[in-house]
Amino acid sequence: MSAPSAPSGPSVPPPVPHVPPVPRYGPRREDCPWCGSRRLRTRPRREDPSRAAPGRSVLERCLDCRHAFRNPPPTPGPEHPLVRAGVRLRHGLAARAMLRRCPDPESWLDVGTGDADFPHTARAHFPYTSFDGLDPSHRVLRARAVERVEEAFVGRLTDPHIAARLRARYDVVSLFHHLERVPDPRAELRAALHVLRPGGHLLVDVADPRRLLVLTPGASHPAGLRVELAAQGCTMLTGTRTHRVIARKDASAPWYPSAPWAPWHRP
Repeated sequence: MSAPSAPSGPSVPPPVPHVPPVPRYGPRREDCPWCGSRRLRTRPRREDPSRAAPGRSVLERCLDCRHAFRNPPPTPGPEHPLVRAGVRLRHGLAARAMLRRCPDPESWLDVGTGDADFPHTARAHFPYTSFDGLDPSHRVLRARAVERVEEAFVGRLTDPHIAARLRARYDVVSLFHHLERVPDPRAELRAALHVLRPGGHLLVDVADPRRLLVLTPGASHPAGLRVELAAQGCTMLTGTRTHRVIARKDASAPWYPSAPWAPWHRP
């Protein structure tokens, strides 16, 4: 006769992973992240000359494609409470905008999710959607530990093992203030479409449309982003003069079998 098993106590939740501090800036680059040109011009800031000091981020513009970006790029980090309140409001508005176009997605990937603030806000509008998060830092593991996302992936969409694992898996992919922070925004955009199912929706929110993918002089909206999405077989669902771009991936969109946006596939 076997001994009676000891009564099981209350389940203990797994410990929340420790997250090391995030550097304020990434590595400085000598070329344009959008077109690769090395013809860059620094835009001086008269009100704060110290911004151009060594170790500080400055605004640079590519003389060939007109793309403007911070160099070195800032990395995600803690923000002022008032700023975070504004971000939560923006998250809620974006979730409601997607609700009108895709009311019941089954799966959603938030790219560059950090602590999964957007999935946490969007869940109020999509209670039956499975939210996953991807981030280059280990903050996404903490977000999974507190149940803000169901699955957590550490890395980038352009990583070959992540691209292969997530191919055509999601109904919605969102990128909040993400393209401004990556070394190659065009590759990141194509990788986001790679993990979308045909008919899926892409949500891109940019902090300042005048600084993102502006390919024509004087443009006040992300024209380059819209042109790139159309070239990749997407239908635009939002207007031109907005910081929020929602696109639907058509069935005729090109299929990439082996991540051709990665550097080792470029000629």
